[in-house]
Amino acid sequence: MSTAAHPNRGAFASCASRVGLAFLEGRPVVMGVFAFRFLVGRLLAAGEDGASASLWLGASSWMLAVWAVYLINGISDVEGDRLNGSPRPLATGRLDLPSASVIAATLLALSLLMASLLPRPFLLAVVGFVGLGLVYSVGPWAAKKAAIAALTIAAAGVFLTYLAAALVVAETVPTSALVFATVASCWIAVAGHTKDFGDVAGDAAEGRRTLPVMLGIQRARVVVAIGTGVVSATSMALGALVHQLRALIALGVAGPVVIAFTLLVEGGDRRRDKRPYRSFMAGQYALNVAALLGALES
Repeated sequence: MSTAAHPNRGAFASCASRVGLAFLEGRPVVMGVFAFRFLVGRLLAAGEDGASASLWLGASSWMLAVWAVYLINGISDVEGDRLNGSPRPLATGRLDLPSASVIAATLLALSLLMASLLPRPFLLAVVGFVGLGLVYSVGPWAAKKAAIAALTIAAAGVFLTYLAAALVVAETVPTSALVFATVASCWIAVAGHTKDFGDVAGDAAEGRRTLPVMLGIQRARVVVAIGTGVVSATSMALGALVHQLRALIALGVAGPVVIAFTLLVEGGDRRRDKRPYRSFMAGQYALNVAALLGALES
């Protein structure tokens, strides 16, 4: 039968398509690492024990908030993404702005509703995370326009993710978990600048003060490489000296890879320019998978 004979079916398919595109706009690779962070935060705080129902409710609330925040970021970035040739749904016009806005508002409402059923500190963490996302993306003074502010906000969001997960299952957070979250956040604050290497044209046109725009691409590469080396060496030392932090060795290993891509990959092509960022993301996954496996084995 034709879709015209079943208008409800056609409307549902159209809605589902928009939600699917909104999910792609939310950057599934980034949402995936947030899911790992949340699970790792819970395990670092409570080991294998914990309230599974609360964990799943908290994780669902947090991931909806992450999705909403990144969707809002996509909405705010649409013009720059088009200048940079981004293939994401909003930039290519496959997803329209009004639909994306409605979906983002719905995600935020669902996230806050779920969070309200959990301990108050978790609800406050969700509100704080959403607030960081809005500060990052929205308004004439959005933090994304300045490199240091942008990565500081991003690092704070990562730290808050580990902390929020711990607060679902524990009243107090172990020092080792706080140290782990701090080092993981420093990785974001330093190596996270690699995401701007392939977006110089659009960022400059949008008036953003990213590291490559301010320093030039070559100087920015050197600064990021040095900072990544410091975080990598610190991670290796802590992982070797403290048993509870042994997963940090993953960043010690990932650091040289990011440095190599940052310094040796020649620019000029957006795909090549994104290789340092992809290696940085791989480091995040390696860190959290190592932490997850370590927590389960202990």
